[in-house]
Amino acid sequence: MTGLKLDPRFAKLTVLLVEDDGFALKLAQSVLRNLGVGHVILARDGSEAIKILDSKATKADLVISDWNMPNVTGLDLLRHVRKTWQNMPFIMLTGRATEDFVLAAKENGVNGYVVKPFSPDQLMRKIQSVFNIKTDSPPG
Repeated sequence: MTGLKLDPRFAKLTVLLVEDDGFALKLAQSVLRNLGVGHVILARDGSEAIKILDSKATKADLVISDWNMPNVTGLDLLRHVRKTWQNMPFIMLTGRATEDFVLAAKENGVNGYVVKPFSPDQLMRKIQSVFNIKTDSPPG
């Protein structure tokens, strides 16, 4: 991953990663590990994520969620998060970035989105952007 500069703040983060696709889950988990994220909690769909968040046993600092999942969609999860934790950063992963999608996500308070398939660099830059972490860019 280019421009990767570990920031000590990532070591203190707890990220809830919600993804029903195994490949995308492993890729996102790898990016989080390479960024030095301290704790990653996995959920296979939105309903499992809601149970984790509502249990109060875990305080997530960031939610990264797929849009298209069975049971509870990523958009439904985003709406739930915004009702309870208005300021929790939320990044949506999606296989489609149509105008309708972007508008619906923005209207519901998404902090950013990444189109699948994504590269590790794309997800890393989006996470850094959400937390206002600057990276050194190579000259040119």
